[in-house]
Amino acid sequence: MRFLLPAILLILTACHPPAAQEQRINLSTAVWDHYDRYREPAIKHRFLKHDEMRSLIGKHEDRDLIHNEIVGESVRGRSIHHLTMGEGPTRVLMWSQMHGDESTATMALFDLFNFFSARDEHDSLRNLILDNLELHIIPMLNPDGAEVWQRRNALDIDINRDARQLATPEGRALMEVAKKVQPVFGFNLHDQSIYYSAGPTPRPATISFLAPAFNEARDMNDVRARATRVIVTMNEVLQEKAPGQVGRYDDTFDPRCFGDTFQGMGISTILIESGGFHGDVEKQEIRRINFLAILRALESIARGDYARDNIAVYDTIPENRRSLYDLVIRNVTIEKEGRDFKTHIAVNRRQRLDNDYKTVTFRGVIEEIGDLNHHYGYEESDAEGLRYSPGKVKNMSVSEWQSLDRDAELSLMRQGFLYVNTGRNNIPDVTDRLLKRVNGGHEIPPTARPGGAGTFLLVRGDKPVMAVVDGEVVILGE
Repeated sequence: MRFLLPAILLILTACHPPAAQEQRINLSTAVWDHYDRYREPAIKHRFLKHDEMRSLIGKHEDRDLIHNEIVGESVRGRSIHHLTMGEGPTRVLMWSQMHGDESTATMALFDLFNFFSARDEHDSLRNLILDNLELHIIPMLNPDGAEVWQRRNALDIDINRDARQLATPEGRALMEVAKKVQPVFGFNLHDQSIYYSAGPTPRPATISFLAPAFNEARDMNDVRARATRVIVTMNEVLQEKAPGQVGRYDDTFDPRCFGDTFQGMGISTILIESGGFHGDVEKQEIRRINFLAILRALESIARGDYARDNIAVYDTIPENRRSLYDLVIRNVTIEKEGRDFKTHIAVNRRQRLDNDYKTVTFRGVIEEIGDLNHHYGYEESDAEGLRYSPGKVKNMSVSEWQSLDRDAELSLMRQGFLYVNTGRNNIPDVTDRLLKRVNGGHEIPPTARPGGAGTFLLVRGDKPVMAVVDGEVVILGE
């Protein structure tokens, strides 16, 4: 990004911010402490499906909060809904889940609907937004992808790369709504990898922003500047709730993308990407952070105070960087090719979708071996003085396997066992186990390798001290 602002103006603005900016009224932050009032209780996990969404829309239609218009159908005939509320002169368009497996903002939007339908001490904020804005929301643009928890639609097209060809019915629906509504602002709501950090730091990019470019030169016109200033406003409030965990996307122009295209159409477009947050696998805390970010943006647009924000602050938001892993084991000794070497191991817990498309299981995989001094783990362990060991296989009967409790498993792990062979494959597995069940033909890799199992032992001499089981650390003791 290249802002051609006089240096003297930046210095004066930084040293002497406008009095009005110093006295900024920010009603949305007061809602943060009352979020549980508005959190939609029917949404308990991120695997929201189309039928569940339609039921929630019906609830708010019954309350006369929203006007519901079906603006198209997905490839497989699922309805695409355009929801409208508010009676103000400034139109705002928000669309979520154009990638079917990116639902964090969708959850937050239904929390926002609950906020707008409530009556309490935050009425002044509700009235400010609904009296000054006309909100247009498409809460699940890719319902076919959401149904089977995949990024692309049923044609295997990435809808967010379909702004020019409009080969997908979902992309056509979004473009038709945008042309009909002609919004001043657009919010493109996504999820990103949890392995992005906010710059070269160990902090995850919990939220990342982008004011997309509208041309190859990445120029800054009034349309893009409006989007940038709203991002600065949101960043200010998020730094209070997730300090150091806000990132900025690279702004390379891509004319296939809706954000870049809408920016060129005169719609001030803001990309919000939901990343990772420590301990928040189901993204429920990030859902809350989304709720606040969007609410603050709407408040600022309704009041117009975003226009006073210093656009240069946008460039101070650190760029996304893929620096994170689920687990980093540091200073572990590995034997390979007849020699010992000390290094670091990074393990990720890859998600495997279950047959119900509503739950996942996790499989630990070694992603990297080598110098990770500028990479970080959500969890880290120092293995100084410890050696990598693949673990052994314990043969036992099915009944013995099924009757194992946690203490018995830990005892076996302290003896160097990580796997159990029951000799049969057609038995129901036992969940929440530390030991991994394998069949008789399964070979345990003799040493660590990228792509190998994220299940192994760390030993001192011949004594297991620590185990890693599918990317999670189990302390065994000396």
